[in-house]
Amino acid sequence: MKLSAKYYQSTVATQGYSLIELVITITLTSIVMVIFYSVFSQNQLRSVSPVIQVKAAQLAQAYLEEIGLKRFDELSPVGNGLRCDAPSQTPCSGTLASEGGEDRTTYDDIDDFNGLSESPPRDALNVARSGFNGFSVAVNVTYAGGDLGFPARSLKKVELTVTTSGGDQFVFSQYKGNF
Repeated sequence: MKLSAKYYQSTVATQGYSLIELVITITLTSIVMVIFYSVFSQNQLRSVSPVIQVKAAQLAQAYLEEIGLKRFDELSPVGNGLRCDAPSQTPCSGTLASEGGEDRTTYDDIDDFNGLSESPPRDALNVARSGFNGFSVAVNVTYAGGDLGFPARSLKKVELTVTTSGGDQFVFSQYKGNF
């Protein structure tokens, strides 16, 4: 079968794209890609947040464990076997502050941590913790027996605020009882 020149010309003309169709296709593809990448980049920024939250929780746990291992009060006997304010025992000191002249390595009761603010965070030996650049820690100790229906001075609440390098703040707390 022999094709005529007229049939051949009409077939070739309908197989390609015009310049206008190409420009519209490129423009629409560009718009879709810009939208896709802007949404994707926002998700990338938020994907770091859980990692930062875990690091803040790890840091808080380290501090709260260290603080929780200390005596309830300066006048509590070592080992917390007896308690201050108990019958025939020494009364508690009643102050929520360091005794003066102490540094992080000599803190012996949870009151010593009241008002502690560290940036960068440090360990119990007063050495900067690696991996926490830009983080800061602040500690506040208060009497809190009334929060749980006990006499006010029978519980202390340790509130620890961790501030991340991005400025996010996380507050952790624990109670320590004079039992």
